Amino acid sequence: MPLRITLVFAILIPLFGACARFRTSTLKPEKVFAATIGSDKVHFPNQNGIYHEIPSRVGVYKDWVAFSEPSEKTIKLFRSGKLEVTIKAQDTGKGKGDSKALDALRVPGRIMMGTNDDFFVENYIPPEGENKDASSRGGYKILQFDFKGKLLRSIGRKGLAELVFENLLWFDSDTKGYLWVLYRYLDELHLDRYEGSRLAYEYRQTDCENATVDKKQIEQLKSRNSIVHCEYIYPFYSGERIMFASRIDRIDSVSSQKQMTLAYRVVKVKNLGEAENKTVFDRLANAEDHPYLPQGNSNIGIWQNLENGRVRIQRYSLDGDLTNSIVLDITGLQRQWRQVWETLSGDFYGIRIFADQFEVYRFQ
Repeated sequence: MPLRITLVFAILIPLFGACARFRTSTLKPEKVFAATIGSDKVHFPNQNGIYHEIPSRVGVYKDWVAFSEPSEKTIKLFRSGKLEVTIKAQDTGKGKGDSKALDALRVPGRIMMGTNDDFFVENYIPPEGENKDASSRGGYKILQFDFKGKLLRSIGRKGLAELVFENLLWFDSDTKGYLWVLYRYLDELHLDRYEGSRLAYEYRQTDCENATVDKKQIEQLKSRNSIVHCEYIYPFYSGERIMFASRIDRIDSVSSQKQMTLAYRVVKVKNLGEAENKTVFDRLANAEDHPYLPQGNSNIGIWQNLENGRVRIQRYSLDGDLTNSIVLDITGLQRQWRQVWETLSGDFYGIRIFADQFEVYRFQ
């Protein structure tokens, strides 16, 4: 399952040493889009009164909203609530009925907006028979469209059209419109930056672990029955900084199952092209699995659930000081909310299914 920036169940985060003075903010949902499911506007499968195949993220930019209908193999783009563009699978192949085209829209999923009147969509390519060729064994591509529905490019792993992403975890664009993609390949975490279709930067799980723990520390960990593994690699919205977060686990050598327990976490930040890493958090010992996510250009947010469906994001500066405690006030019944997420720019959005209504909210 792709990694999603969604609601997570967690306990309150303890204070990490002395923190700077901070403010508190409560963000309330403001509806930016609504349409009736089953009408000419929105089509999602309904089974026993429950709607399925609603993508975990939709694209929202000013008065534009774009979302996928996977079963219909369709992308819909609305402006001010009015349907502007419909993109169907057969519209983007190299030839009419050419379902094997490498740049064809097949089964669309999550959508993220760009910065130049464009958007990126997750495109699932089903496997074709027993052929093990990289272009036909199934996987994901990312397609880029403009707001007129024109296909700009198809992006594959390493920037090669014939290579699919086996497991897309997350993707979004930075201030320059460059696409960042977090994925797993051969069970290793990768973060890539694509400029057009070209792979410009690549960070791997080993880069993350080497950036957070030096060689001497790694040897010390081995002697103490401990290991390090990278949990998160994310860019900042400026596209010029990378956040690395690693988890240090103690191994229970007595247990036959080699159980592991958290010792601490390390979070560091580096600028592109620079070797030096800046430590934000050095020894976080909180046992819960919180998402650590860059927010905007110079903050790190740690997500946690509160009571009554609310979500809190503790926002820290790159010096490790708590600067803002943001609470998302999720109104109504919690089961009505399908997803709540944050974009790389630091904006918060949510999807809500109310009766037969599909709604998109921005938290302000």
